[in-house]
Amino acid sequence: MKHQNSKSAFYYTVCLATRIILTIFYSLKVRGAENILGKGAYIIAANHINWLDGFVLVALFKEKITFLSASYLFERPIVRRAFLSRLGCIPVGQAQTRKAIKEALNILEKGGIIGIFPEGGVRLTKEMQEIKRGAFFLAHTANVPIVPVGIQGTNHIFSLSRKIPRPGGITVNIGKPIYCKETDRETNEIIVAKITELVKN
Repeated sequence: MKHQNSKSAFYYTVCLATRIILTIFYSLKVRGAENILGKGAYIIAANHINWLDGFVLVALFKEKITFLSASYLFERPIVRRAFLSRLGCIPVGQAQTRKAIKEALNILEKGGIIGIFPEGGVRLTKEMQEIKRGAFFLAHTANVPIVPVGIQGTNHIFSLSRKIPRPGGITVNIGKPIYCKETDRETNEIIVAKITELVKN
């Protein structure tokens, strides 16, 4: 219990600190905040143009988000210990797929929020690439909506090759929830189209 409380305290500390930094130094703008659902299970699906994107989502959503993160990131001790594990992220890879799905469904069943970057990695284009079906599968299985999010500007501020962040603005567009009533392929196409639209606005 103490371990869980420690994780929660760390998460909300990061949330508050990131929100203050992004608002003051990077003119964080949010459109579609009214589309953020209240308490209750749902999935956030966003484009991924920079490693900073996850922190942007943490800063914006009041409820705790549990992210599905690539398993190779957990192989980096500093990244794993300093952030991923303490933020409660779930590793996803070929060896952990079933375990990751089980953990994610358990969180959704308890009314939690899952965060996914469905392209499976950082993509610098405004056009969404082919996405993995994880978001649809979880949403369909747990019978929860997907909230599409388009993030702009983080790729111009920070990169692994740039030690000092550049000034700039960040805009986040939040779309209306998508309910998985269509087939797998149709829902994925809707998600791709909606996030692409949000990124370009």
